[in-house]
Amino acid sequence: MRFEEFQHLARLHVLGALEPDEAVCFEAARRCFGDRAEAFLCECRDLAAVFALSLQPVPPQLWTKARLLEKIRQAAKKHVALSEEAGLVLGS
Repeated sequence: MRFEEFQHLARLHVLGALEPDEAVCFEAARRCFGDRAEAFLCECRDLAAVFALSLQPVPPQLWTKARLLEKIRQAAKKHVALSEEAGLVLGS
């Protein structure tokens, strides 16, 4: 792998966007390129952090909270139902 290819994968690595087979190639190249690779990774991490800090938070849409709470209620009901069912089976 050329260093330019490593740089491309490094940017994806910092974002957590590497596929498993890409990650294997990336780690091998990282060991091969040594200090040069680590320096580039530090630069990518720094740029990602600066970018993240530059973003302004956006409040969620009104329906988002209601939808999320409904999903939590549904999951809680399902959990209770499964617990009661398991209790009945275990208590028999």
